[in-house]
Amino acid sequence: MTKERVAVVGIGYVGLPVACMFASSGFRTIGVDIDQSRVDIINSGTSPIRGDEPGLQDLLGTVVENGMFHATSDVVETKGSDLVIVCVDTPLDANGSPYLGRLRSALEGVATCLVQGATVSVESTIPPGTMIGTVIPILEAGSGLMAGDDFHVIHCPERVMVGRLLHNLINYDRVLGGLDDASRIRGAHFYSTFIEGKLLTTSLVAAEIAKTGENAYRDVQIAFANEMALICESLGADVFEVRDLINSCPFRDMHIPGAGVGGHCLPKDSWLLVHNAGEVARLIPAAREVNDSMPHHLASMARQAVIGIDEPRIAIMGLAFLGDSDDVRVSPSYVVIDDLADVELMVHDPFVIEPYRASLTDDLWLAIEGADCAVFVTDHSIYRDLNLDRMASMMRTAIIVDGRNLFRSEDCHEHGIIYRGIGKG
Repeated sequence: MTKERVAVVGIGYVGLPVACMFASSGFRTIGVDIDQSRVDIINSGTSPIRGDEPGLQDLLGTVVENGMFHATSDVVETKGSDLVIVCVDTPLDANGSPYLGRLRSALEGVATCLVQGATVSVESTIPPGTMIGTVIPILEAGSGLMAGDDFHVIHCPERVMVGRLLHNLINYDRVLGGLDDASRIRGAHFYSTFIEGKLLTTSLVAAEIAKTGENAYRDVQIAFANEMALICESLGADVFEVRDLINSCPFRDMHIPGAGVGGHCLPKDSWLLVHNAGEVARLIPAAREVNDSMPHHLASMARQAVIGIDEPRIAIMGLAFLGDSDDVRVSPSYVVIDDLADVELMVHDPFVIEPYRASLTDDLWLAIEGADCAVFVTDHSIYRDLNLDRMASMMRTAIIVDGRNLFRSEDCHEHGIIYRGIGKG
């Protein structure tokens, strides 16, 4: 066990596994969060992250029990930490611009507790230019110290994914941007204690661009797949068969189309990337438009499917954005629910416990019973093995609108279920 201390500000989907990894690597670690209920749950040794998250609950229980990790809502407890990691959200505001209020607030608290020789790492995803233009000035103003002379600054953006949090932290290569060589050396000293992938050191701005760029790249790929789905629908083809044919050609890797792109990263990181880039970006905003349109398209398919049915009842299957998780951040289901707000809705999700403008249940058959249409927005594994006979018998009108390619149209028709699917003309 080292005498060095680590503080993690923001202990959500990113910060909690990061804190657990440092604690298990021998650093006395403190997690800071403004949500006192989350703090209490974590200090009981229980993970507040529901869904299938391999290893996290066991690891958290161990580091809490052995005293290597505890949570608090008081940022003052970070004083004296050798490494302070900031893992707070950087969402978009109502105008689609980056909102850095949470980041600023976290940095202002950290700055008052910063000590000589400490290292500050920002893992939050941020618009390129934020480290130099915002982060360092706030830290210097609040601490009275000078970056580079008195403390080190790094940007080591996360590469985690819900359902693979610990796996990605340990195994993925990481980009580590530093203010100077000394900052990069100190950052590598800490992160190399548990990261088995490569640490790719670079400048602060290159790290900012790389993080937002890697997510924008994936977003553009998904947009191509989604546009192909719309094309196949209009021409009477099956996009998933077409995808297999395309990918049979070397150097082709068409992604999977679906009901839309959700989560904290992909829907916003493209906008973070281009925010300070002027008017040069055209492809990336266009891709965002395509992906944002998909849940509206799914809702339209559902509305068309129930035309002619008096007072239709629709079951929304899945509220989380990702299968077998409880993560509802920017979920396409929200858009589908809003678009169908004038229809009687029942929402099912096996992991999410907070309702959103509609009745929510974790009882699958309660959601389906009496429904005229079941709209599958999330690919929870429980949906893949549904008993179609039982489903058909319990629905008032047996219609499936499939946003995640969960079912074969032939199987549905065999059981008397009308089937509509994204990308299936």
